[in-house]
Amino acid sequence: MGQNQIHSDLASEVLTQLKEGQYYTREEKKFNEVKVETIHILKEGQIYHPKGQYIEISFQDYLKEQDIIHVLHQSLKSFIINIPRILIVGLGNRYLTNDAIGPQTLRDIKITHYLNQEVRQRNHYYDILALAPGVMYQTGMESSKIIQSLVKQENIDLVIVIDALCASSYEKLGHVIQINNTGIYPGSGVGNHRLGINKDSIGCQVIAIGVPTVIYAGALFKDLLGYLKGYFGDALNPVNKLKVGKRKQYQGSLSNQQKTQLLGDIGLLNDQELLNLFNEILDPIDANYVLSDKKIDEQNEVLSRIIAKSINLLTY
Repeated sequence: MGQNQIHSDLASEVLTQLKEGQYYTREEKKFNEVKVETIHILKEGQIYHPKGQYIEISFQDYLKEQDIIHVLHQSLKSFIINIPRILIVGLGNRYLTNDAIGPQTLRDIKITHYLNQEVRQRNHYYDILALAPGVMYQTGMESSKIIQSLVKQENIDLVIVIDALCASSYEKLGHVIQINNTGIYPGSGVGNHRLGINKDSIGCQVIAIGVPTVIYAGALFKDLLGYLKGYFGDALNPVNKLKVGKRKQYQGSLSNQQKTQLLGDIGLLNDQELLNLFNEILDPIDANYVLSDKKIDEQNEVLSRIIAKSINLLTY
């Protein structure tokens, strides 16, 4: 099997093969049932994620909106310096459900640029504009170039981009919001490499907000095999032999002998080795499909609303 092949836009997933403390630092906090993981990438080159700060907000239930909004709002505030003029950009194809979260979020963003300056100052509103540039096959232009032009024309100080992401773990689809202060490369998780949207390319600070909405088939098979091991591990316990109904995820571990007995040599492979194997099998036959959760419509509706409300709460 070849090199690591992680199709993921989430910093927490691509850092698993690197040494903590040398390449990155990690800090974890919890607010009620919302987990906040802050990652500082210290060195570039080992992964395609640039050096900077990444915040991963994860939650089991995205319907508990107020807790998520509180955490996301506080995280966004930590990135904002002074009183900038802000451009909110909803990246993606509004007609493709698993790519529509960016444009969908803009529906609920409170635009303030048209308001009288006195009104903005009295209410401590930031000067906010918004843009949904579409995708290249719709416009023929790189989103980065469109944003760059508007940044120059309107003297923008800060761009907040919102986009759909790719994950390598099924459980993260629709249950994570990632923020960073390094920008974004649209489509990179699914192999559509577009020009980056970052400080170097557009000329101002960039905050990227993303929600994982898709996963590669190879990564899904890796997860399923893990669940299969867990199912057998749970079933080996005599107490659980007659268990019916929903099971909790297995927390124990199987011995190498048990793994080999159940799954042969494949049972001994770790997650990264499984991922590499499935990618090597599926990529050459163009069967490494990009998949979404069956609840993608509901997830987009709720999470786009959460992101919009978190941004709307930003005042100075």
